[in-house]
Amino acid sequence: PMNSANPVRSMLYIPASKGRALEKAATLAADAIIFDLEDAVAPDEKPAARATLGAVLGEIDYGRRLRLVRINGLDTAWGQEDALAFASHGSVDGILVPKVNGAADLAAVVRL
Repeated sequence: PMNSANPVRSMLYIPASKGRALEKAATLAADAIIFDLEDAVAPDEKPAARATLGAVLGEIDYGRRLRLVRINGLDTAWGQEDALAFASHGSVDGILVPKVNGAADLAAVVRL
């Protein structure tokens, strides 16, 4: 993973519902990958995308790239499960919380 000695110069957003794109991301030159469960995934594909991403992160080596998961907001039907699925996933460096309106939004994610 990146640190202050290795700044993030490029970030690649990948829809978590696209298996082929998840595979290809491991070969692309980017300092960080944001695996998107939110806007890039259609509502009827969100649960499957979460499962696909969980499996792929356990199988594919993304090297030294920073790995972030952009979850759905906690005010949606999918946000809490997204946060729980990736909060302690060993292959994830961080959770990207969408549409933060204040500290309470982040505190809710931290509690999960």
